[in-house]
Amino acid sequence: MLTQDRQVLGSGLGYDLPPGLADLGMDGRFREAVEAAAAAHARLERDAGPALAQYLVPLSFRVRWYFKANLREVYHLCELRTTPQGHPDYRWVAQEMFRRVSEVHPRLASYARFVDLGPGDELERRKSEQKLDEKLSALDRGVR
Repeated sequence: MLTQDRQVLGSGLGYDLPPGLADLGMDGRFREAVEAAAAAHARLERDAGPALAQYLVPLSFRVRWYFKANLREVYHLCELRTTPQGHPDYRWVAQEMFRRVSEVHPRLASYARFVDLGPGDELERRKSEQKLDEKLSALDRGVR
């Protein structure tokens, strides 16, 4: 069982700069765009309320998320979200969650056999996306 709830999206918790943007010289433009969105969000929140204003919030802004899960769901979530192809952010969260469960219940945690606590590799994610692109291309060509 899993129960989850998140706060309304907002700009008050700050935002994350995607890795690699500074290397491309795009960090300044990104910051300008995100901060302009935050200003627009603040205006709309004041005029129309937080429920409507959250639609202006870019996904780089942080959000608090609450959830409560039983051990079976923790196994499932952590096994699914710690694969090398996973997004680095949610992969890290799932790994940390499993580490905490392991500290409290080491014997029960030992039954989750597919949790990957190793370092992530962005190339694995790219390989997974390339395979999907190849499959879609094959479908477009009529190959089955």
